[in-house]
Amino acid sequence: MIQQAVKFMEYGFIFDMDGVVIDSNPNHKIAWSKFLKGKGIPCDDQFFDEVLSGRTGPTSLKIIFGEDLPETLLEEYLAEVDENYQNILLESEEARPIAGLYEFLDSIRRNGHRLALATSAPPLNITLGLEKLNLEGVFEVILGKVDVVHGKPHPEVYLTAVQRLGLPREKCIVFEDSKAGIQSARSAGIPVVGIASGHTREELLHEGVALAVEDFRELDLKQVCSLIKNGRI
Repeated sequence: MIQQAVKFMEYGFIFDMDGVVIDSNPNHKIAWSKFLKGKGIPCDDQFFDEVLSGRTGPTSLKIIFGEDLPETLLEEYLAEVDENYQNILLESEEARPIAGLYEFLDSIRRNGHRLALATSAPPLNITLGLEKLNLEGVFEVILGKVDVVHGKPHPEVYLTAVQRLGLPREKCIVFEDSKAGIQSARSAGIPVVGIASGHTREELLHEGVALAVEDFRELDLKQVCSLIKNGRI
């Protein structure tokens, strides 16, 4: 009797970077707080979460200083914030991954699935973060702020990620920690697992994630694949 071959189902796992791969929120808060303090603007946790988290630098700066912020000044401000963050990262002995990340990434790769990184970060932030975490070469697709026209919450970065993976969005899932990022992925029609590194589970669920967890230690591959199969957005 001839046995029918079982077709392997290949899925795409798309990760935001800050607060999902690297535990960078504390460093970003320091970098932005230092910059804003120099401009006489206070930056508390609420301000960071609502104005800065998950958005591109230009978007955040235009929210703070207005849409008519001159391009030359915008670029100057961006360079200052990025330099603050990069100096913090360079001076750190090591960067911290979100707990359980390495084991979860390993299970994805061992089972033949695909990995992408889709972030609002500039190139040097991405390079330094992946080097510090020893994750060079792990993500086959990497997208940062220079690769898209519209930052999160616009869906462009996630639509581009699935396109470059060569998979339909119905076979992909996103891992996000910010409200803007969740809106971006859901607008792209992709289900989201919320990582509670900057918000509570309740806040993430309110934003419409399919599942909210503290970190990757609470996830297993079979569970996440079921979310993709069920097509829950």
